[in-house]
Amino acid sequence: MVTCAQCAAPAVIEDLDAQPPAPWCLGCATTLVRAGDPVVNYRPLGGKDEYARVLAGGSTAVLPFR
Repeated sequence: MVTCAQCAAPAVIEDLDAQPPAPWCLGCATTLVRAGDPVVNYRPLGGKDEYARVLAGGSTAVLPFR
């Protein structure tokens, strides 16, 4: 299990814009969205994309079509 780069919680996404890619938990990723700095180039971990719901609900960022 991958842990968040900021805290000890399980990561749900991997930020592909960071080098090396940084894992984020849902709580830390949500904080980034609320601060106006959402991660838009990411890979969901664990087969779920909970972060996409967070982005859709709290950000003005545009998600690329996949």
